[in-house]
Amino acid sequence: MTSSERAPRLWLALLPAGIAAAAVYWMTMPSGPVAVPQRTATIATANRSVTSADTAGGGGVTALPSLAGIDVPAGPETDAHGNLRLTRALRTYFDYFLSARHDAGGPEALNQLVYDDVRRRVPQPAAGQAWQLWQRYLAYLAEIQPQAARKPQADAGNGTLSAAQVQQLRALQAARNAARQRLLPEVAAIWFGDEQAYDDAMLARLEVAAQPGLDEAERHRRLAALEATLPEPLRAAREASARPQAIHDTIAGMQAAGRSAQDIGAALAQAYGPEVAQRYQQQAQAEQAWQQRYDDYAARRAQIEAFTGLSEQDRRQQLDALRREAFSNPSEALQAEVVDRAMAARRQTR
Repeated sequence: MTSSERAPRLWLALLPAGIAAAAVYWMTMPSGPVAVPQRTATIATANRSVTSADTAGGGGVTALPSLAGIDVPAGPETDAHGNLRLTRALRTYFDYFLSARHDAGGPEALNQLVYDDVRRRVPQPAAGQAWQLWQRYLAYLAEIQPQAARKPQADAGNGTLSAAQVQQLRALQAARNAARQRLLPEVAAIWFGDEQAYDDAMLARLEVAAQPGLDEAERHRRLAALEATLPEPLRAAREASARPQAIHDTIAGMQAAGRSAQDIGAALAQAYGPEVAQRYQQQAQAEQAWQQRYDDYAARRAQIEAFTGLSEQDRRQQLDALRREAFSNPSEALQAEVVDRAMAARRQTR
């Protein structure tokens, strides 16, 4: 097999996924309409005790297809006076139920799931407070969801927004923040503080990017200054999320320059630490071993393809048998088949 026919490098999973920073709200908010509950009765007015039937119903949540195998996250807790503790974990708990809204059987069924689960976890008055907070959270989501349809679209050519479009985003953000303060005043900072700081920083970056008349040095200086204003947890999250791409770019650039695996490993160790370098070396060794096996397999495959005394059916059967013999792992056999097809397509275009 010639050098031009070598299998393309398959850089697979160098690192675990980085910690994802919070995204601008409309990029991650639940899709589909959010129904505001119509029931007006609260847990506080019901004032019922937990029954054996309530306890037995605990499997109803995790039995939903979208929640199968996922534990219910930590939910409502009480303070020393029996009131609901206002924590960030409460929003995670509510979002857990929202993630199953499509297969819960409708808004009322979803509300019943939350109602029952809250009652199993905390007594009054915390249970009534949690139920009211859930209802107001749904009302907040229902109010801000239409805003997502009004967000401006980035330019298809360069992916940027104009200054006017950035101002549109600012107006949408202001409306969303106002809804938080009106409907969820006691948890607005606890639930949304970090992502609001992130959104503010990202909008400021968009404004710098959209500002005309800035040379690249000044634009870079302003962006760096904005980065420095991020709270430390968000800055660390952004750096972590950007790290895999930076590592990939380093590897790709050095490979394009013809640098050896040893040189790349040394550069990675210096820039990102010995653990990253070790993972790269392990992956590079595995890739090299696979490439060698593929080269040996390709040479035998070429002999079968060149043999004129075979029918097309016999040829396909022998090629399939050869691939299974060379690559006992089904995923590697599939990978070899994909590379075979890519090589065949390349030869046809010559």
